[in-house]
Amino acid sequence: MEDQIFISERVTRIIEEHRPEGSFAAQTLDFVRKVLEPESVGTVCRTGRELKRYDMQYRYDHSLRVAAIGRRIAREEGLPEEPLVIGCLLHDVGYPECASFEELNRHSELGAEIARRFFERIGYDAELSRSICKAILIHDKEPYADEDATVFERSVRDADDIDRSDAMRLCIRGYHDIGECAAWETRDICRKRLEQLAGEKDRLCATGAAKRLWLENLQLQESFYRKLLVQMGLTEELEDFGSKN
Repeated sequence: MEDQIFISERVTRIIEEHRPEGSFAAQTLDFVRKVLEPESVGTVCRTGRELKRYDMQYRYDHSLRVAAIGRRIAREEGLPEEPLVIGCLLHDVGYPECASFEELNRHSELGAEIARRFFERIGYDAELSRSICKAILIHDKEPYADEDATVFERSVRDADDIDRSDAMRLCIRGYHDIGECAAWETRDICRKRLEQLAGEKDRLCATGAAKRLWLENLQLQESFYRKLLVQMGLTEELEDFGSKN
């Protein structure tokens, strides 16, 4: 990560004003809350322009859930718990720095730089800092065989993807995909999602714990879409009944 990555005055000030007191995990949680500002509707972006952001409460809650998943993976797999929780908490701190939808693909790069500066401020272990920053940098990239990343670094991405495949994201995806669609449209969407889920079962995970959690969430989604297909089928049955009587 290079120093030329521009970080807003707002986040720079938060880092500079941070008081290194308490456990590293507690400091990180406090820092993440200040950066994401979950209670705020708007936040000042990198350009200094005010941009309405309604997703920061979700982003903050998501970060907490990812950290909880990371903690579970760490405990089951014998990975360092506190660093993994810290990495998971910080993985999305680059979001408020993105001034447009098009810039969101830079949130991992921006987040890694923010984390690097934060770690310098709190005096965190240099080797762990580098590893966490790398984990943040790669967390939105697709996993692949022989990836140049440790199990620890890949586990931040695993925790993120596991939360993004769970019940909350299912609600969000269902709302955007289906909303008030006609029954036949909903059936098509369900079939499409079921095909996608079948292809996601082979996703590469860094640990057995992550793989199990991932497959559990796929099963949850599959059950949802199959149940929805049955429900839409009832609509079709009643339509047929009405046309014959």
